[in-house]
Amino acid sequence: MCTTVPSFDAMPQLMVSILEKLETLEQKFDALQSNNNVEADAWFSLQDLCNYLPNHPAEQTVYGWTSNRTIPFHKNGKSILFRKSEIDNWLMQTTCKSVNDIYDEARAYVANNPKGRKEVTRNHV
Repeated sequence: MCTTVPSFDAMPQLMVSILEKLETLEQKFDALQSNNNVEADAWFSLQDLCNYLPNHPAEQTVYGWTSNRTIPFHKNGKSILFRKSEIDNWLMQTTCKSVNDIYDEARAYVANNPKGRKEVTRNHV
């Protein structure tokens, strides 16, 4: 980093240099943003999806998910395609509930269910 104070006469040249660097940064930033948008809307084949998913499921497993409509997919004739952005959203939504969450849901269900208002206990946890 330059610690010397530039002279008044050098200021216009420094401003030109700063503006050129700023323009270069803007171009790089725009290119990075467009790459991220293209990547987010990328399409996966079945094999690509199996490789992309964290647990690398078998193709037959993914076929089962499409049959049950568990996973978002698009059909193009006989081929099944998956959009990366939809898969990422699906992955974010498929979280496992904690034991406490399940207990709270069970307690709320029993409290709102008119038949058999038995107390829910945590003896089995």
